[in-house]
Amino acid sequence: MSIFVARHGFSAANDRNQYGTPAFGNPDASLMPQGRDQATELGERLASEYGFDVVAEPVGVSMMRRTQETAITAGFRILHLYPELDEEKGGMSDAETRLALSEQRPPEATIKAAQFLIENPPKERIWVTHALLIATICQQLGIYQEERFTPRFCEIRELPL
Repeated sequence: MSIFVARHGFSAANDRNQYGTPAFGNPDASLMPQGRDQATELGERLASEYGFDVVAEPVGVSMMRRTQETAITAGFRILHLYPELDEEKGGMSDAETRLALSEQRPPEATIKAAQFLIENPPKERIWVTHALLIATICQQLGIYQEERFTPRFCEIRELPL
């Protein structure tokens, strides 16, 4: 069975103009207007390309606001929150996290979180979560390795779980 994961839309946590650098892990960061547009397009793609009825389909989201807003803006009405889908950078500073991303070397805490999700996936067929976690799951599964390491905002990746 396949699971479809999508990165959340562009949020205040990703807005370098607001924070100077990305504010990884900011749980209250809301979507920016561009992120709401991306989330709307995400819902449309899930319906047209994958055949999902987002109004009736349950979705797994992290505890962070931006994933929940992305799902709601995409059209989902049944959200299940999972702390396991939260962003996990293992106590690394933002600068260390950016370096790890550029080197495609996730922190050990993210690797453990990805392995846990592979072994204990949420029951929903669609998850909205965070770039580093998605990239690490893909790395652990050996898929999407020829693609961009971290998915773009609202990019959908299919996982064979």
